[in-house]
Amino acid sequence: MLLILLVVLGYLAARFAVDWLARHALVVAGAEYLILGLLMGPRGTGLLTPERLRDLAPFFTLAIGWMGVSVGFRFWLPLLTRTPGVLYRLAFIQSLFTAALVGGASWLIIWRSDMLGPLEAALPATLLGAIAVASSLQGARIAARSLGHRNLAVRLLEVASGLDALIAITMLSVALAIFHQPVGAPVREPTPTEWVVIALAVGVVGGWLFHLFLGEERSLDRLFIAVAGAVVLTTGAANYVGMSALLPGVLLGFILVNTTRQRAKVGTLLEKVDRPLYFVMLICAGALWSPSAQDVFVPVLAFLVLRGVGKVGGAWLASTANGLQPVFGPRWGLALLGQGGLAIALALDYSLSNAALRSSLVFTAALCSVLVTDLFSARLARDVVSSLPEEIELPVHVSPVEGGH
Repeated sequence: MLLILLVVLGYLAARFAVDWLARHALVVAGAEYLILGLLMGPRGTGLLTPERLRDLAPFFTLAIGWMGVSVGFRFWLPLLTRTPGVLYRLAFIQSLFTAALVGGASWLIIWRSDMLGPLEAALPATLLGAIAVASSLQGARIAARSLGHRNLAVRLLEVASGLDALIAITMLSVALAIFHQPVGAPVREPTPTEWVVIALAVGVVGGWLFHLFLGEERSLDRLFIAVAGAVVLTTGAANYVGMSALLPGVLLGFILVNTTRQRAKVGTLLEKVDRPLYFVMLICAGALWSPSAQDVFVPVLAFLVLRGVGKVGGAWLASTANGLQPVFGPRWGLALLGQGGLAIALALDYSLSNAALRSSLVFTAALCSVLVTDLFSARLARDVVSSLPEEIELPVHVSPVEGGH
């Protein structure tokens, strides 16, 4: 009954509150649901106790996997091939710079603060780097809608957000594979590379089964059952082997978008379900949150500052290295400061893992970043997009034949 109540609350929020906030206040909805979760949790009314939240662990895994499918569904090959290659270079340099800066600094802080040894500190530091890389596209979409146009700058933000998500999920999966807990295999324990291959195989099997049963179905209800069944299968299998549900979900979404003949219907279905799941996950994450000011204040504050430096500095570095400062300007990294649901999913997925170390610090960093950035990310994105020309053309020497404007 509690889960049904939370789902209904998430649906109503997605149906009425989000669009109103986006249109009238240019605010990405999210922070208020974290606060609501805090009020409903043990530190508030006590409606969501730790025991009740533990009973909802399978739902968390399902929501995380569903978010992974939504990420993978964005990688439609015809659109990817029409996008100028230089946009991928810009996005990759920005992502790599942010991950290296935040991950390296986090490792140094955690190690030097005597929280963990140098080897163990690499796990939470990698997760903090992955969360720092993740960026939400919602702010850019709100800004483009409010301005009434969608130019090459908006496409750059779409590419950057998608590549950020892919790199962040890959970092999480590789980190959990390297630090995977022994499972008592009869012959030998799989290597980290084999664990990653197993996670990928789970996603492939989920995508194959979707087409085996209902790949050609046109009914929206049956499509929902098929997609939900595929997500349940992949997330359950990934959880069983102790790996993240995000990477198999991404591969499942990639297979769906590039093979199904009902791409528009499945995309609409994923979007409709994604929002309520996100808000329910935010409420539960707020209830699970138990920050400790004694050991996380300095690392979390450093994370917030370094992430901003990484996004803005990485975007500036990417534009400078590719000679595109006059085209996109020096500030387009500001439009990527919004965190969104993927940051929560990464932190929650890590917290549920048996291999997690310093999960409270990682969880606190993700939630604080969402609380801060959701308030102004849409306005920053609007300012970035509005400061650029209506029509943006790449220099001929950069992209002579590629389209995608």
